[in-house]
Amino acid sequence: MKKGCVVPVNEENFRPYGSYYHVTQGERCSGDWYRMFTTKDVVVERPLKFGITQCDNGKTFLVDSMERHLSSEEVQFAGSAPIILSVADSDPWGNPREEDVASFLLSPGDVVVLKRGIWHDACHSAERKTMYFFLSYTNGEPSETAWLPVLPEPVKIELE
Repeated sequence: MKKGCVVPVNEENFRPYGSYYHVTQGERCSGDWYRMFTTKDVVVERPLKFGITQCDNGKTFLVDSMERHLSSEEVQFAGSAPIILSVADSDPWGNPREEDVASFLLSPGDVVVLKRGIWHDACHSAERKTMYFFLSYTNGEPSETAWLPVLPEPVKIELE
């Protein structure tokens, strides 16, 4: 079984899979009661649905299946604690391949926009139980949300 490591996400290392933004480097919105930042550069093709998922899988886990979306991009970002996102740029018409799996550490403020057809796992927590958020769109076809096995074997991810 292949072992994978986790690297902090940045614009350069995430480029094969999509776009990376760090929203706390944008302009601060006005208002004293909240801390919100914006960036003028986060661009998606169409209106997306907002999703929230809780994760508590820890620092070691298996990536044994992934999904990909051919009809749109997907935006993912951490809540109050770091998360691990595993992706693969394998053929979107086949299965995700173990040799293509890469894992990235996203801290609060990091935002990624996955390209169409990029395989991805559900995010895992890096420190403690936390939430992560995503914006997505699917055209309703079952293949858009089908989870397919990583071939030939799952990848064991370890955060050092």
